[in-house]
Amino acid sequence: MNRELIIRLCFVVLALLVAALVVDAIKEADDGMKLVAVILLGVTGGILMVKFVIPWIGDAMGEAVFSSGEQVEQDEMTKAAACISQGDYPGAIGHYEKMLEDKPDDPFPVAEIAKVHAERLHDPQSALQVLSDHLQSKDWPVDDAAFIMFRIADVQLTQLHDFEAARDMLQQVIGNFPNTRHSANAHHKMSEIEQAEYKVLMDQRLKAGASGGATA
Repeated sequence: MNRELIIRLCFVVLALLVAALVVDAIKEADDGMKLVAVILLGVTGGILMVKFVIPWIGDAMGEAVFSSGEQVEQDEMTKAAACISQGDYPGAIGHYEKMLEDKPDDPFPVAEIAKVHAERLHDPQSALQVLSDHLQSKDWPVDDAAFIMFRIADVQLTQLHDFEAARDMLQQVIGNFPNTRHSANAHHKMSEIEQAEYKVLMDQRLKAGASGGATA
């Protein structure tokens, strides 16, 4: 039980005791004094209700509705991070999957599962499979769908160096979400791909030239 809750309870109990004493004290008083006492008790009770009781009830209801799920999510994220630091990558995936079970409409654990596959287990194909399966599993909101599609393009580009596949995924983003920030980001990303592809091509030519010179 936290300190704030204890303080609220103390105030409520104190108010009830004072109210009981006042009621006992005015039993023999005249009607005018009783009316004044009732008005004072009503005003004091209303202030206490607004100041302590109603916020207390609101906090309790809010915690019942929201805190449990948020705590579960935080716990699973902490456990997943601990597993990653210990090299237990399947364990981390398991915790992210629990997060996904609790919030199936949240793309974050999907992206984290794919990230573990791609970067920790060095299995980009499984990462792509996870992302693709979830992308096709439902009609995601625009932001979430674009988020997953960009993650697919990232895996194709950074892990597999498949420029064509990454470019194709970004073209899908542009086609599916025209005139949005996602479309603009996809255009920018495609420019980066072209630069990376050109760099790879030039490196290959330099290596080929150096190899030909050494042979001669």
